[in-house]
Amino acid sequence: MNKKVIIVFSILIVVIAGFIIYFHFLKSNKLTYYEKPKHDKVLENFKIYIPSSNALMTKEVYLKRDESETKNIEKILENFIAELSSPFKDTKILGVYRDKENIVYIDLSKSFTSPQSMREEYLLIKALYKTLKENFTWIKDVKILIESKEVDTISGHISNESYLKEILEEG
Repeated sequence: MNKKVIIVFSILIVVIAGFIIYFHFLKSNKLTYYEKPKHDKVLENFKIYIPSSNALMTKEVYLKRDESETKNIEKILENFIAELSSPFKDTKILGVYRDKENIVYIDLSKSFTSPQSMREEYLLIKALYKTLKENFTWIKDVKILIESKEVDTISGHISNESYLKEILEEG
């Protein structure tokens, strides 16, 4: 009788161990849901306006859209500045801010105020405004700050005291 108990007990342990091995190691066909990683964002097409001697030229760039609209504006501005001529290429973006009324404030370094003719200044401001306005339709207006301060003019010709929309509608 003692042998029968040992045999039954051994069979029971083998069966339990078999279930454990089967359900724990071999049966791994659980449904798994994969979420797309955030870095797999699709490239989006943006249009940049570049001032030339007499007009504005356009260039298309492809960038990954960020969740933050101000980060997207910053990316566009970086590409815009990279396309500018020599003294303006050194311009640093110190900040991009958005208020409740969807007015965007762009804080740029002093190198953005390099001397230029009135026409060149106008085309630079117009290119910046059109680049932002066409890529971000929610923007109501744009204000340029230099070194975190409001300046009277960018290069000495066109007033920067009001918002760009007002300046460009007059000009």
